[in-house]
Amino acid sequence: MGIHIMPPLYKMVITPPPIEVIVVIYPDAHPESKSVDGYVWHFSGAFSWAEMVAAAGSNSSDDATVIGVGGFQAATAEGAWLSLTRGIILFDTSELTDEAVKKSATLSLHGDSKVDTLGAAPNINIYSSNPTVNASLQAKDYKTLGSTPYCDTPIAYADWDTAGWNSFELNAAGLAAISKTGITKLGIRNANYDVAGISPTWKASRKRSILVCVSAEGATNKKPKLTITYKI
Repeated sequence: MGIHIMPPLYKMVITPPPIEVIVVIYPDAHPESKSVDGYVWHFSGAFSWAEMVAAAGSNSSDDATVIGVGGFQAATAEGAWLSLTRGIILFDTSELTDEAVKKSATLSLHGDSKVDTLGAAPNINIYSSNPTVNASLQAKDYKTLGSTPYCDTPIAYADWDTAGWNSFELNAAGLAAISKTGITKLGIRNANYDVAGISPTWKASRKRSILVCVSAEGATNKKPKLTITYKI
């Protein structure tokens, strides 16, 4: 029978259990330094829906108190479209550091308003974005939004809360897109027409559909927020 000798206590190494951390991160308000939120759109008097979806982008806004997170408007000419809007929100998530093991994340947008004179019932979901500059938006950033959903459940027009929070639980793709050492870049698009490439039913007199949330420039307690749970 062997003899077992216990090592001195000062030589014993005890690994502490992982610590779970929850952080809430907001985009910079104007004037931005590291991150941005706002919206980009393309405006044309006579584009087909396919042309509008694939357009280069013509306008941007990153200092308004609200964000058009997904919407469109019919042009005067039958079957033509006047505009299509997409949202972009960036977060500085570098505080996680390389050691973080991401567990879950939720993007929360406080509703401001919604309009649907087209009767299209648009929904919205979360996707990637990649603006040219992290602290401002340009018209050409319209083209940078992806089409892979970062949430498994889009929010329907009827469910968009204009007086409370609208939350998107990020799926595996969305969680993977969160940077642990830099800037996390998210986009918001209409899912059932814009991303799907399916034209809404056109109606005359510039009818429109849009969902709007509060931006970082809006009320302090209504800023877009990214809540991340991770372990270190």
